[in-house]
Amino acid sequence: MVRPLRIEYPGAWYHVTSRGNEKKKIFSDDQDKRRFLEILSATSTLYAVEVHAYVLMENHLVLMTSEANLSGFMQRFNTTYTVSYNRRHKRSGHLYQGRYKAILIEKDSYLLELSRYVHLNPVRIKQFSRRAIKEKLKIIRTYPWSSYRGYIRLKDRDSFIDYRKILGMIEGSDDQERRKRYARFVISGIGKEMNMSFWGDVKGQAVLGSEGFADWVYRNFLSEHSSDTRELPGIRQLRTGPDTIAEIAKAVAFEYGVPEAQLYQSRAPCRDARMLFLELCRMYLSRRMTLARLVKAWAISLPRHSAETEHDWERR
Repeated sequence: MVRPLRIEYPGAWYHVTSRGNEKKKIFSDDQDKRRFLEILSATSTLYAVEVHAYVLMENHLVLMTSEANLSGFMQRFNTTYTVSYNRRHKRSGHLYQGRYKAILIEKDSYLLELSRYVHLNPVRIKQFSRRAIKEKLKIIRTYPWSSYRGYIRLKDRDSFIDYRKILGMIEGSDDQERRKRYARFVISGIGKEMNMSFWGDVKGQAVLGSEGFADWVYRNFLSEHSSDTRELPGIRQLRTGPDTIAEIAKAVAFEYGVPEAQLYQSRAPCRDARMLFLELCRMYLSRRMTLARLVKAWAISLPRHSAETEHDWERR
């Protein structure tokens, strides 16, 4: 079974969602929701995790981890709530449907839009999706289990929510003006396509960001990844950079002013060019295909006069 990637580093931003087992609700009443938020507050303090937005429906959270500890935080948080819920309702067994889903976010490009997406969830469900805009406005402003109310009214703020960073992305002379402008920004999304097209920018089902950001994540946190093999499909889907060996060879040959055929030779006259060629093949292609496929691709790309063999490549 394919397992979602877990990419962790200090200062990482995430959109985290959790679903109930068999698509059942994880809240039976408001007391459960209050307990959920109490546990979220306590656990975020314990793990130095900043909570920036939430909606209690399918449980959307926007988090920033000061340490590389999202997995530990979520395990403690979900387990604590499950035990509390089971004890209160005299039940046993799993409460959540598998592992939580966490998408790593490129803060500067997507955080503001993501916060709007999260805060519009109460009117995205079928029950309210076809209501008139005026009705949707009222629902958004009064929905009690969302951090949105704290963003627009000081009296409704939760003590464990960090409102500063998202509001800091809104222009305004002071906090009051930024709150008003943020409210207009969120509400303006009601008239748009509320599935929010930016989700099409998610790469490898795990990274929401630009090509440059995805490549930075791969180089720093995944290129030497010794993780569960069930995570490999997600790693290979972070598609940035060149797609083929021939494409890499052409670019390196042009940069160094050497024939492409030399790059495939073990004793190439330009050693620096060949070493860069091999490193780029490893960096950009090993995440997308198995070693066996990479060997075959190399063999197909070999110039006819080259003595390089599949065994030579695999041995390296």
